Amino acid sequence: MLASHDIVPRSSEPLSSRMWEVRAFGLRFHPVTKPQLLDELFRPREPGDRMVLGGANLHGLYVSCLDQEYDRLLQAPETLVIVDGMPVVPMLRMLGYKVGRRHRTTWLDWFPDALARAEREGRSVYILGHTADILKEGLAKARAKWPALRIDGAHGFFNIEEQSVEAARAIDRVNAFKPDILFLGMGMPRQEQFAYRFRSRIDAPVIGLGGAAFAYFAGFEPTPPRWMGRIGLEWLYRLAASPRRLAFRYLIEPGLLAFFLIRRAIRTPRAGAS
Repeated sequence: MLASHDIVPRSSEPLSSRMWEVRAFGLRFHPVTKPQLLDELFRPREPGDRMVLGGANLHGLYVSCLDQEYDRLLQAPETLVIVDGMPVVPMLRMLGYKVGRRHRTTWLDWFPDALARAEREGRSVYILGHTADILKEGLAKARAKWPALRIDGAHGFFNIEEQSVEAARAIDRVNAFKPDILFLGMGMPRQEQFAYRFRSRIDAPVIGLGGAAFAYFAGFEPTPPRWMGRIGLEWLYRLAASPRRLAFRYLIEPGLLAFFLIRRAIRTPRAGAS
């Protein structure tokens, strides 16, 4: 018998037939532009047509090399892996792929647009994660900015083991709301583990692995100037703001990730872009 996380929701057509898919280092990337991403998030879906929205930045790729469930979720055919970190752009370009800045679709640059479009199109959004304070402020801000938007949420501090009663209750709350899009904000790799284990039990066509996106929206995290994002220097802004918390992430992890990716490339023959 298949475990719940091994059940792949059926889709009318695979992501790779609609989106540009790059395969490198044994990984999948979908370099889409912001309009393409929003169109994919909001396209009409038949029952059972599900999508998980993942992302590729250096920290996420590093964590996925250490966490098997995270890695398997990124490899799942229904997962769209956007280019979330600017360093991924030159990394793919060095491999010969024509990836540009327009393909870098970090959450800070499109998340508010997604909420605005959800209001326009009558779609519902549920936020699962963060603290009660972040949720309170973020939901109040969203409701004030988009009064017709149907949005709700619940904190992410509960046990996510597969037999957890707390996780079952959280899923019941999500399913009772019946969101068109569920955004998770539990941090890496916890949100990926939750999505991997429970996505077949969640009644939401789209599950987005949002990390701190809603915390930024709510004003609980300092937002880097967008010009820094366009030239790949957001990491420097964040490092200066939280040096103790982020020094390992930005100064040590990239070197370790390079080792992991080279090892993975050796073990996995490179496939071309489809």
